Amino acid sequence: MKVKSCNADGSGRYRAARLFAVMVCGASLAAPSFAATAVGPTADSGGGLDEIVVTAEKRNSTVQETAISMTAISGDQLRNEGITSVEDIAAKVPGISIRTAGPGQTEYEMRGLSAGGGTAATVGFYLDETPLSANAVALNGRTVIDPDLFDLNHVEVLRGPQGTLYGSGSMGGTIRLTTNQPKLGTYEAATDVNVSDTSHGSANGGGSLMVNLPIGDIAALRMVTTGKYVSGWIDRIVTKPGDFPAPTAPSYTASAPANCGAYYCDRGDVADAPVQNIVKGSNLERFASARAILLVKPTDSLSITATGMYQDIRADGYNNFQEQPGGLAIYQPYDQQEPYHDYFRLASLKVEQVMGFATLTSATSVWSRQVLQSTDSTEALQNINNLTHLVDGAYVANYIQNLYVEVDPTRQYSEELRLTSNTSGPLEWVTGLYYANLHSGYITYNQAPGFATALTCGLPSASNPVAGSCPASAVAPVTSVLRFPDPSLTPYSSAVAANPNGVVFNDNNPNVLKQTAVFGEGTYKFTDTLKLTAGLRFFHFAIDNLANQAGLGTAAANQDHTILSQSASGNAVLPKLNLAYEPTSDLTVYGTIAKGSRPGGFNLPIPLPTASVLAVNPYAYNCGVGAVNVSSQPNYTPDSVWSAELGEKFRFADRRISVNADFYYIKWDNIQQVLSLTCGYPYNTNAGNAKSYGPEIEMSALLTTGLTFDVSGAFTQAYINDPNASALASGITPGTRVLNVPKYTAVAGLNYQVPINEQLNGLFHLASSLVGPNQDQAAVRQTLPSYNLVDGRAGVASGPWSAAVYGTNLTNKVAEQTINNTVFAWQTYAITRVSTNQPRTIGVDFQYKF
Repeated sequence: MKVKSCNADGSGRYRAARLFAVMVCGASLAAPSFAATAVGPTADSGGGLDEIVVTAEKRNSTVQETAISMTAISGDQLRNEGITSVEDIAAKVPGISIRTAGPGQTEYEMRGLSAGGGTAATVGFYLDETPLSANAVALNGRTVIDPDLFDLNHVEVLRGPQGTLYGSGSMGGTIRLTTNQPKLGTYEAATDVNVSDTSHGSANGGGSLMVNLPIGDIAALRMVTTGKYVSGWIDRIVTKPGDFPAPTAPSYTASAPANCGAYYCDRGDVADAPVQNIVKGSNLERFASARAILLVKPTDSLSITATGMYQDIRADGYNNFQEQPGGLAIYQPYDQQEPYHDYFRLASLKVEQVMGFATLTSATSVWSRQVLQSTDSTEALQNINNLTHLVDGAYVANYIQNLYVEVDPTRQYSEELRLTSNTSGPLEWVTGLYYANLHSGYITYNQAPGFATALTCGLPSASNPVAGSCPASAVAPVTSVLRFPDPSLTPYSSAVAANPNGVVFNDNNPNVLKQTAVFGEGTYKFTDTLKLTAGLRFFHFAIDNLANQAGLGTAAANQDHTILSQSASGNAVLPKLNLAYEPTSDLTVYGTIAKGSRPGGFNLPIPLPTASVLAVNPYAYNCGVGAVNVSSQPNYTPDSVWSAELGEKFRFADRRISVNADFYYIKWDNIQQVLSLTCGYPYNTNAGNAKSYGPEIEMSALLTTGLTFDVSGAFTQAYINDPNASALASGITPGTRVLNVPKYTAVAGLNYQVPINEQLNGLFHLASSLVGPNQDQAAVRQTLPSYNLVDGRAGVASGPWSAAVYGTNLTNKVAEQTINNTVFAWQTYAITRVSTNQPRTIGVDFQYKF
């Protein structure tokens, strides 16, 4: 059908009205099919569901021909449905779980293999040929960048261990973003502009632009840029000076929970405190990015692709609220902003030479990322240290304003050299070498002059039911005057001399991780219907780590430095075996056995004062006591998984219906988990053995011309079945669920395309995403409830343009996604932060292709 313009009258007096009408009508919509055989509602030439070409196995194939569990979403579907972030994709694909506090602060997990411990991700993350899931030393080292998805060719989500081809960071799966490449001899451009409004927030806006420029006959340049403004929806409520309520319920008393630790356990009634100021939209976000790709193809057999990328995210705060008292707000004793800045740069070079029998590919990448994040530690440090000062003749809680600032620089160089067969015989193969050199750091700044003279009431007790309130006889300096690490030296003359700048926790923790690997994978077709794939990857890693820290919260408890240098290395062999049976082009049955692994690492030095130190300074930070404690500096070793999977891919009814399903079982040895010590420090450790298993199913049906129904789901049983002594001491028992893994996820979508008239096509979409309950770790483990999010979109398209009206989170659900992943080292029972989603947002979107 030839599509004409919306209004034949192009006179100026009609243009504004026509544009308004187009935007209200809505936009072109084609919802993604999350069955692996069909990822869109449109029909192919035979009337069935479409497929897209993927490169999951380092060679071109279709999803149906690739005998693994995977989902692929085309770039057209991303644009037309308004999917702009990887987190949006995770909400649409079952079996993916997230841990997030906002853009650039998200971890991804699959099949119950949570990255809730250690510093290495369990899901690989790739932009074209560049691996971006770094094993960084920072407390948020498992997070990945949050790129805008404008002008992507497609996204691939590969489930299960992908270590043979993708390395140690992919033991749970891999997410691959594939960009559109420059087109030779073609001028083209595209733009996307949207405006919206968020409940409990305000107006949002954004725009993207792509330009493709040919350069002679052998080269082309493709440039993409995006800018976004997202209004905040979290209120920051500041109490009047001196009126912030102190916590109550001292630990180990009748009114305190058993698992509170050595703190005051009930937060004061902050919701009833007098208010000095309310800062609306405290988590406002500004986003800017640019990408340029230059393709040079001097011959038919040689192509050279150079990519440069820049991205900058700035936010005034986090997408979270405080569980006590609840509501979309955080409460503070002072007006303290919590800025976040994520700055990313990438340069890569891909050279591909076709040599007849095989194609040689070199993929070289250098990228750097610097994240600055901060959190208001004023209230937490008062609770941890039970700070006090004299006001009107009585000792009361002393809230010393301070900001915990963390800077996480990361830089990685990587090179992959591989050879992929081009022969048409029964054997296909790929082999290669890989090298990566990662430099990362964890640099913190947490100090305030008030801590130089700070006093403490000591440990909570029943005789002092309100934090910070105690008799003068119980008051003592919080700073240690002892020399560290040799307390036999002459002590400092005073607490001020011992810590003149009031350092609480300053740290410089550089880390170097080097990895080398050799890998190979081959597929042999015994018959036209039966093929066997075998792969193997051998990798070696070496880690060098230096910790240099000082402050009240360290072993020194003053300005003296704790310095600890550590090194480790190791090897792993990751095999894979896959048998696929394809009796027809519409049915594939397969089984896979594969192994995955990730490196171990080091914790920051944990305060373990000696008996002589405690005799002089009984209030020193001490992680050697309490219900959960350590007696020496804890580190953790690599963990690994063995996975067995049986699956099928089936199309029928003239390929109008596809059903893809699988069942997997994973044995997880030496699982890395994060535990919270009674002293307030979190630490990574091996917690024993775990297992994860469950079914996954994806179905797509073209019910009638233009009408598609998609439904998919996953049920995940992931739990620690054999906890070790450390895990048992922290309360983990056999059957304890793995952190951050929902019991179930489900997605349903209805998509409809229909001609309205000769000028317009109407397109409509409604989707629902269900996430089951899961457990997360703050000061203690908590179970987060399930939630369901509903999105909708309706619009029209005509020739090169489309317009849409859309709504996200239509039911305005406040989802509790994760807890305390922005509180860094200071964990207390009385304060829990809950990361949440954007409230209901209604907007309009306009797209145009030139």
